Amino acid sequence: MRYVLRADASDLTGSGHVMRLSAIAEELIARDEEVSFVGSISNLSWVEDQIAELGFSEICGNPKEFVSKSDSDVLILDSYQIPLDDPFIDHSRWLKIIAVVDEQTPNYGCELRIHPGLDASWVRDSTIPILAGPLFIPIRKSLSKKFAQVDRNNHVIKVAVVAGGSDPYNLVSEVAKILGKFSEKFEVVLFSNYIFEEKLDSRFKQIEIGKGLDEVVQSFDLMLTTASTSSLEFLACGLCVGVACAVDNQIHNYNTLGLLGAAAQIGFRNSLNKWELDIEMIHSLITSSTVRQTLKAKSHGLVDFKGAQRIVDAIKTL
Repeated sequence: MRYVLRADASDLTGSGHVMRLSAIAEELIARDEEVSFVGSISNLSWVEDQIAELGFSEICGNPKEFVSKSDSDVLILDSYQIPLDDPFIDHSRWLKIIAVVDEQTPNYGCELRIHPGLDASWVRDSTIPILAGPLFIPIRKSLSKKFAQVDRNNHVIKVAVVAGGSDPYNLVSEVAKILGKFSEKFEVVLFSNYIFEEKLDSRFKQIEIGKGLDEVVQSFDLMLTTASTSSLEFLACGLCVGVACAVDNQIHNYNTLGLLGAAAQIGFRNSLNKWELDIEMIHSLITSSTVRQTLKAKSHGLVDFKGAQRIVDAIKTL
């Protein structure tokens, strides 16, 4: 049996599809399964590096060049852009097809769907079996070692601002403008490749987006990010999280996190593509340890590091 993971990533579309499949790949590879990656990664060198280091038996950047085996290959697909009639996903090429799905995913033909979101009742219009809810959110094992403990006392709060793998909508710079107006003492790390026009004071440090974030995630008291795969990873790490909604496929996550009280809602990108951010909420996250501790308490245990294990167990029963 060979497992073939199919996803793309770019600076325009982000890295979420590849990150979700990376967690599943880690679990399969840890079980000594043969796993291949097929997909295009554009202008995100750190994602390319991560894929190269995972331990795939084969990495193919051009799907047209990949030769599948219909009697033994299982396709695990995560995409919004692949057309329903794309020859690569034709059932005749695969033993089984599993699709990772959310609100924006085309209705791909498959034997099993995985919805890596917080709503366990999410089914969409289909009779295909589905794994949904917090138990089936794949979180990379490499992050488990970074698991954060309780808030430290009597120190300068450390904040990270990161908007997925590429920040195509400049959330980081918009949040930086707001933080720069606050007078309180804090430290901010801006994970962005964007060149900031405004002058930032000594409280701010900029780091290029990349896998370096994984190495320092434990050191932050507060993560300000999009309501995407990244936000769920940070919650699994036990961190206090503030989320913004950048695109339509983040709306459900954004609303659910707010209703659960698991993350603070800090704003959204409106129909004019302008950010409407909640300055008061952001300020309270910076200044109130009570607010941060309350969020952490409500999110504790919501997402664990066993989602990929449960997913692989289910795939193997097909």
